[in-house]
Amino acid sequence: MPTLVLVRHAQAAYSYPDHARPLTRAGVDQATRLGGVLSREIGSFDVAVCSDAARAQQTFAQISQRVSIRDSWFDRGVYNADEEDILTLARTFEGSSALIVGHEPTISGAGYVLACEDDRSEVARGVPTATALILSFDGSWEDLAPSNCTLRVLLTPPTR
Repeated sequence: MPTLVLVRHAQAAYSYPDHARPLTRAGVDQATRLGGVLSREIGSFDVAVCSDAARAQQTFAQISQRVSIRDSWFDRGVYNADEEDILTLARTFEGSSALIVGHEPTISGAGYVLACEDDRSEVARGVPTATALILSFDGSWEDLAPSNCTLRVLLTPPTR
């Protein structure tokens, strides 16, 4: 059963060009804690794709220090992606688990589209920073389709 984890980047600073916005100190802490949760919940990923925006790369860096990732890359397409782009990308994956680190509203939108109807309410109005959507489904990556996933939402753990 393949597992797709969609992550919204952690809290980012303002007053920068959008693509260059770095994580705040709180954002680094969020990403670190989320990486720990993903380590316990998932453990490893066969593939990971991350937006090339600074805040997404920094979130990915914290997560990747805590989970094993076989193959990964940064992709400008994730920065500009819509929900259909995320589905198209995910259908190319191989292995049993994949991670995509991106932005709102695309992350919650893709989760909403993929989730079975009973699970959609959790993401219908978007998700906060440093949130992971864990989607699992039967079949192969090519079979990934709207409404065919079970959705579980992981919020960043509270501050210590």
